[in-house]
Amino acid sequence: MGIVIKYMQNKNTNTSKKKSSKYSVGVFILVIILFWFASFKLFGSGPGGAPLFGNDDNDSEKPVFTELFASDVDYPVMVVFDNHPDSRAYLSGISSADVVYEYLAEGGATRFAGLYSGAPDSIEKIGPVRSARPYVVETASGWSAFFMHAGGSPEALNLIKSGRTDVTDLNEISGLGEIYFWRDNNIARPHNLFTSADRIDKARQYFELNELPYEKLIWQWEDDDHSVRVSQNARVANSVYVDFSEGLLFDAQYEYDSETGKYMRSMSGLVHEDVLSGQLSATNIIIQKVPEEGYYPSGEGRISLDMIGQGDIMLFQNGKMTQGTWKKESRDSQTQWFDLDGEPIVLAHGQTWVEIVPGSRVVSFE
Repeated sequence: MGIVIKYMQNKNTNTSKKKSSKYSVGVFILVIILFWFASFKLFGSGPGGAPLFGNDDNDSEKPVFTELFASDVDYPVMVVFDNHPDSRAYLSGISSADVVYEYLAEGGATRFAGLYSGAPDSIEKIGPVRSARPYVVETASGWSAFFMHAGGSPEALNLIKSGRTDVTDLNEISGLGEIYFWRDNNIARPHNLFTSADRIDKARQYFELNELPYEKLIWQWEDDDHSVRVSQNARVANSVYVDFSEGLLFDAQYEYDSETGKYMRSMSGLVHEDVLSGQLSATNIIIQKVPEEGYYPSGEGRISLDMIGQGDIMLFQNGKMTQGTWKKESRDSQTQWFDLDGEPIVLAHGQTWVEIVPGSRVVSFE
């Protein structure tokens, strides 16, 4: 893309003073245009990910950002969700998340974190909300997220209190808990803690989160004029299975529905549902391979996951699997996804599930 600056010489210049004045104005305009152009080259996009100069014919093949984070009220919000078997009948509001992360936790169980672009519309029950783990905090920090949870492991709480993360923290076990969370007394503790879209937005306003962290909003999605890239090495993947731990209780399975372009999710061999919307599904599934888990000295089987560095991914989209890589340079930086050519992954519209799979655990597909 180029900017053509035409300079028209004035043949009827009357005085040197007029020449000087017009010359000064021209230089000023030129400086402004060059500064604008330099900003584009450095950052590539304007607010909300929209290209500063729009798309011309030469850019028709380039992916662009979606309008997930279209305004300042769409500040990234991350909520930690329960996944204990006793809580699954009450899982609410997770289907409205733009991204869902699934992590291994202690005892071979898994836990979810839902990432929202602002408060989801008109959802009265979001949860059950559970406690934080340090690797979830690190993911939230990559979004500069408004981080909502109920307590956490000693390592997670110490990390938050240290101020060494880029999160705005809202812990239910605090003086603000009763304002922005609530308990359903018809459900047994600890699986009865919820929040809502209205409470999330009020909390965002209370914490004055009114300016988007644009430097973190670097994932790319297709738009109406750009489709996802299909690698020549893509393989058919109509079924995906993630073997998180012994037994079937926390294993995740996806079956591709070619009519909707979505992978329908099951867990423990049963349909996995949001009670508000039915069976969960994913348009994009990213299998993020990380090193084998370690263990914290605090005990209780609490594991550590290394989320900083780089590694391999498997991307499932449109019934196909392609390989790629991930990279996260620091605790506060965003995780980035690349294909094997080093180009940013372009995500299809719809919910994305990121499965954090440690060590040699098996992910199979067919």
